[in-house]
Amino acid sequence: MQHNQQRYHLTFLDSFKIKNKAEGLREPSGLVLSHEKDALWTISDDTKKIFKISLSGKLLKGQSFAVQDTELEGITLVPDGKFLFVVKERNNELIKINTETQEISDRKCLSEIEGYDAIAAYFSNELSSNEGLEGITWNQDTNSLFVIKEENPGLLIEISSDLQSILNHCILNDDNGFYDQDLESDEIDFSDICYDQSRGLFWIISDKARRLYLYDHAANKVLQSSKLLYTKKGKNKDIKKAEGVAIDPDEKRLYIVSDETARLYVFDIR
Repeated sequence: MQHNQQRYHLTFLDSFKIKNKAEGLREPSGLVLSHEKDALWTISDDTKKIFKISLSGKLLKGQSFAVQDTELEGITLVPDGKFLFVVKERNNELIKINTETQEISDRKCLSEIEGYDAIAAYFSNELSSNEGLEGITWNQDTNSLFVIKEENPGLLIEISSDLQSILNHCILNDDNGFYDQDLESDEIDFSDICYDQSRGLFWIISDKARRLYLYDHAANKVLQSSKLLYTKKGKNKDIKKAEGVAIDPDEKRLYIVSDETARLYVFDIR
């Protein structure tokens, strides 16, 4: 399913190494713009820490902080900047963290949230921990959270901001435009999501398809997608294991982190 209508143009600008072994930033896995829009929050799934990095990938050690969990996969920020939400893939838990006190103020497993029965069957494969929640974003227009399940099947789930109820869900597959010419539909995974208030649309990335999708939730369809490519020595290369996406619509910047290369990729998007 291809959509010819051009909604955006993506231009690679730069990439920055963000790996910091000493601090435990080895496998960046989620991404969100800071409240002041002058930095990014990320996590590394093997480290009990929330990291803050500059827009050019420099670790802001004094503003990063320890948490009690590993296996964190996605991160988002409430618009007033007071709370971060992260998802823990192994037990599909959502964790709310106060940015000022750096304390956990709430945590809830997906299975404990009202309305879980409607999606329980999609989480029945206990053998694979790799098919759980992988990304999270805050929708400023609905004041709710959207979480994304990685695969088998890919799933987008809307959850109330108080973590009390699952509001709706939809399967992400070929039918609504999650397509890549090199992969079967059921091989496409979903590694992160961010809501773009300026467009009223979601940006979703796939690590296996190495692709960026612009998704209209109201219409339940992909409007456009493109390969995640960067330029090195004049040659286009795929971004391997893209695991985090964030957007700054005001500056027309899209940010991607790679788990494999521990780099931050910066794009102009218009």
